[in-house]
Amino acid sequence: MTTKLKLFLIIITALFFSCKKNFDAPSWDIEVLAPLVNTSLTLNDLLKDSLLETNADGSLQMVYQSDLIDIDVDSLFKIPDTTIVEEFVVPLTSVVNPGSTFYSNDEEKELSISNGIELNYAQIESGFIDLEVFSEVKERVVVTLKILSASLNGDTLFIADTIEAATTSAPGYFSTSFDISNYELDLTGINHNSTNTLVTKAVASLHPDAFFVQVNSGDKIIFNYKFRDVVPYYVKGYFGNQQYQFGPETTDFNVFNTIVDGTIDLDDVNVTLDFENGIGVDAQMTLTSFVTQNLSNNNTATLSGSVINSPININRAQETYSVPEVNYSYYQKQINTSNSNIDELIEVLPDKLTYEGNLTINPLGNISGSNDFLFKKHPLKAKLNVEMPLSLVANNLTLVDTVDFNLDEENVKNIIDGNLFVYADNGYPFDADLTLELLDQNNQLFKTITLINNRIEAAPVNSLLKVETPKMSVLNILLSAADISALTLAKKMKLTVAFTTTAQPNYLKIYSDYKIDLKLVGDFGYQVNAD
Repeated sequence: MTTKLKLFLIIITALFFSCKKNFDAPSWDIEVLAPLVNTSLTLNDLLKDSLLETNADGSLQMVYQSDLIDIDVDSLFKIPDTTIVEEFVVPLTSVVNPGSTFYSNDEEKELSISNGIELNYAQIESGFIDLEVFSEVKERVVVTLKILSASLNGDTLFIADTIEAATTSAPGYFSTSFDISNYELDLTGINHNSTNTLVTKAVASLHPDAFFVQVNSGDKIIFNYKFRDVVPYYVKGYFGNQQYQFGPETTDFNVFNTIVDGTIDLDDVNVTLDFENGIGVDAQMTLTSFVTQNLSNNNTATLSGSVINSPININRAQETYSVPEVNYSYYQKQINTSNSNIDELIEVLPDKLTYEGNLTINPLGNISGSNDFLFKKHPLKAKLNVEMPLSLVANNLTLVDTVDFNLDEENVKNIIDGNLFVYADNGYPFDADLTLELLDQNNQLFKTITLINNRIEAAPVNSLLKVETPKMSVLNILLSAADISALTLAKKMKLTVAFTTTAQPNYLKIYSDYKIDLKLVGDFGYQVNAD
């Protein structure tokens, strides 16, 4: 319920029943007539969870948007944690001078990237290299690991440290973790004709301050280095011909969540699938199922028409090599009453949407010449946009809400009975039937407040089916002593309003200046005690 409707009920109770007189006998009865509150209700109050927009002619439409898919770097691929082991075994026994290098080797190491993805370049947002080195040489050794294909501001990634001499029982050992955030990776290998490939250089030298030492045949130096938690900011290459299944995915549809009964017939519904592609790949999406559901009555509707099972082609984004980095490609697929039954899906007054489909990356293969690209902050998105012009036929369209209600018995003990008059100046072209019910602390109904006349009559429309002059209605609520006593027991009040449009079967537009003005007046019998 809207703030105004809640305020409406709170003021009724607060102002009507807050009088308190402390007089002794004798006593007499008086009539108290008092205006209580003036307020206005608009469609924003009745449809609190919808987003209303005003058209050029002043009529209203409801707009709803939901994300369907979001493909980013984590969706397309991951650079998995990769452990690389490089083992050097001394081939011949020899004496090594202090400072002399006895092992140096350049190697290509391939990262474990799957799904046919062939990367040639990456910029790393965050990640680490964990390095362990074991040495069986019986003297201190300086070990160096260079990732020749990794650089930061032109400097090659370089890790170096000293390993203590091995003993007869244990090898020398060294470990460290190196932050590779913001590093660039050239993944084309030594000859720049490979993909997913790093070039490393491992070097082992006798420490300059060490003694001459005999390095024995069979002695080992083992380099273990692991790429851990690597998150790329930007990658380039060929991202493969990948297939993605999305859904069945269910999402809330919160436009009609206060409506519990009745039917609605919409003149038109416009739905679009909006694609924003910030990735340098072509894509093809197929929507295989789209279903709406009303959980309160189990009504469902399934989309049919040309959009179902028809491939939608999405062009790749273009890299700018400037700011912003990407020129997005955009595509919009229309779903309306001329090419589908989309109005039926909305007319069940759904609170859930369920959809599924598939997405193909690079459906035509490597047509970019391995120049696919992806920035982490520029994904491929598909959004569902629903526009419902409020031109409709409504029958018993019922909204229900509950408000807290607390009336102090002390404040109403001298009220005998009375009437509550609701003067409604209705500027909408629909009748509104009002029901008020009292609930206990367990939300259980224990009393319905009787209205002699519970209908707020619709305003008449002109030949253009537009309201020119509001319609006045008066609702009378009788309150007996028992009713007043019941009010003191209530913890909540349930308000039910059922709307029905006039001038049927014509569709009636709802305009932004439509409103209902409400004025509340109380006429109470009150027992006054005097000293």
